[in-house]
Amino acid sequence: MRVNFQDVKYIPGLDGFRAIAVLLVLFAHFGYDRVVPGGLGVTIFFFISGFLITSLLLAERNRFGAISIRNFYIRRFLRLLPELVGLIVISGFYRALLGHPLGVGEIVAALTYTTNYFVYWLEHFQVASSLAWPQLWSLSVEEHYYITFPAIFAFLLVSPGKVKIFFVSALLLGLAYRLALVFGGYVDLASQFPYTYLASEARFDSIAYGAGFAFLCQRAWELSRGRGLAVGLAGGLLLLMTLLVRGDVFRETIRYSLQGIALLLVFAAIYRSAAWDWTMSVLESPLVRRLGVLSYGAYLWHFEYLFLSGYVFGDTPPASGTNRLIFLACGLVFSFGVAELSYRLIAQPMQVLRHRFSMRGPSPAVAE
Repeated sequence: MRVNFQDVKYIPGLDGFRAIAVLLVLFAHFGYDRVVPGGLGVTIFFFISGFLITSLLLAERNRFGAISIRNFYIRRFLRLLPELVGLIVISGFYRALLGHPLGVGEIVAALTYTTNYFVYWLEHFQVASSLAWPQLWSLSVEEHYYITFPAIFAFLLVSPGKVKIFFVSALLLGLAYRLALVFGGYVDLASQFPYTYLASEARFDSIAYGAGFAFLCQRAWELSRGRGLAVGLAGGLLLLMTLLVRGDVFRETIRYSLQGIALLLVFAAIYRSAAWDWTMSVLESPLVRRLGVLSYGAYLWHFEYLFLSGYVFGDTPPASGTNRLIFLACGLVFSFGVAELSYRLIAQPMQVLRHRFSMRGPSPAVAE
């Protein structure tokens, strides 16, 4: 499939990929973590973020000759923070009523997008605390990308050579950093949340692979059916390999790099070859697209299902097969149901305000 990324407002298939990513996370957290790779879902989210945001920035520059960094930050703020505040306020209210008040540190970490380092600090220093929203760690990583990348991006566009140097450096240094931490003995591989899994600087290359693919899509190229089929299969097999190899050192070092390469191959096959056009009919189906649109809300709220079910029924998820399936089904209905309400009541009203800061042309706060 060929998509024009020069002036993109909607990229076909991305909502479908979001649906896949969030379902991987939900299935894993709702009792199937031994067979469903929830961590891969997060890595897919990282790749999508890099791909989408970079495509939008490139489209703005291609259309207007410059990028409004101020408007970009405002759009991101209005897209992400309102629903997060809704979670904090509503969840904090009923948790307090049920005798489980939130800690000040967790609220501050959520609002400042530092949950990833807060989670590591609690575990590393063995602070007794039960986090209400540990899933917010990945939102912290993405937000740090949103904060830093536009300024770097504006500098890169001065020269194609700088773009190449940046991506080669980002991808290699990310891997080198993880290798140095692990082989230097600075990472507890037995930890539930190793530093190399949580830290923004250790995971930026997962986002950079998606951003790099957005740059590649600026050029007019496509894969023949034969090559597209081979590239897609190679990406899928590489992705499968990263899931089958279970060594801790591998998982916390080269795995993220290989998954980034695998996702780049998969996306290249789907977006630059007719061999995989059938996948787009699945990714763009109404139900899958809707799940993708609601993925952010579902990701935010799904831990509330774990909390409420645990409060009412005790330990969850259930151990038995049938009960676990029922638990999963109820969790999916809860997560996407609340996400639908959050989207309609919070996200959609914010879209009107976000539109005021959409791509309209250069402003004084623009770097070309």
